[in-house]
Amino acid sequence: MSKKDELGPGTSFNRNVSARRSAINASTGAPTDGAPPPVELPVGDISLNPANPRSELGDLTELAASLKDHGQKAAISIMTRFSYLEANPGQEHDLETGTKYVAIDGNSRLSAAREAGLPTIKVMLDDDMGSDPESLLESALVANVHRKALEPLDEAHALKQLLTVHGTQTALAERLHRSQGWVSQRLALLGLTDELKGRLEKKQEAPELLRRVGSKKKEDQEKELARLKEEKARRKASQATTRATPMAPSSESPPVASQVPAASTDNSPPPPPVPTQQRAEPDSQSPPAAPEGERPSAPAPTLDAITWGDPAAVRELLMEWMEDEPRRLLVEMLAEEMAGRPSV
Repeated sequence: MSKKDELGPGTSFNRNVSARRSAINASTGAPTDGAPPPVELPVGDISLNPANPRSELGDLTELAASLKDHGQKAAISIMTRFSYLEANPGQEHDLETGTKYVAIDGNSRLSAAREAGLPTIKVMLDDDMGSDPESLLESALVANVHRKALEPLDEAHALKQLLTVHGTQTALAERLHRSQGWVSQRLALLGLTDELKGRLEKKQEAPELLRRVGSKKKEDQEKELARLKEEKARRKASQATTRATPMAPSSESPPVASQVPAASTDNSPPPPPVPTQQRAEPDSQSPPAAPEGERPSAPAPTLDAITWGDPAAVRELLMEWMEDEPRRLLVEMLAEEMAGRPSV
């Protein structure tokens, strides 16, 4: 007897259908008959998720071409239609007719596979992704957040909906394995004026700057955005100047060829040594020394000369060559960047 025959049918598939499930199947059109564990399923068997955090799937031409030419690299996450309707009662009419499953994470790939004319798609079935609308949204949001697949405003709206469930930004951040600052910055986009939201959706403004603007009063947002852009432009100009500035020559540089006396070819005595110039005493016409506390006039070191692997050395350079305000902004930008990374 084979191992398969000894184990018998699994608990999730090929099981007897209860009277309750049969009644739901008859009234909603949600198939409840057992099915083999899916690895690849026909694309027509899977419905798009009506509660997808992404408001629009956008242009899928490139994704469809990639799936067709290079294949599908990662499976999409699905639930059975029955389990989805248990978590979202009354939404049977929002699902596509005749489907047996619902895509929770992977709506774009499913739509692109259809657009590419692919007959099947790789799936991962998990009916434990949620037992209510909020937990399903959370499952979809977490997957999209880690792939950075959501538009900034879609992400903010989804976070706001989850905030009503978890109560505080801190609790929501812990649930998503993010910092409270990460959550706060993204929710700030919802406070933007309609004009700025429109420019964000059209990708005319950087979300990184608008996240710092959204917490301001609406009448001050344009002015604050202009100020941040000016600061960003100054930083870029300063960085370009630093890269273009050569390192100061060493005081112990070897003499050039013209300064080295040629070797003598006869027996004449060597020339007398040239006396070294005595250090001149400072007089009234010598330039005054830089006041104590002021920066030296030597150019800043080039990027190649900076030991990036030594945080203490980099900190010394920043303290020496960077003004207080740009340095403060750099600290804020680094903190924001680190807060946006997933916890390990």
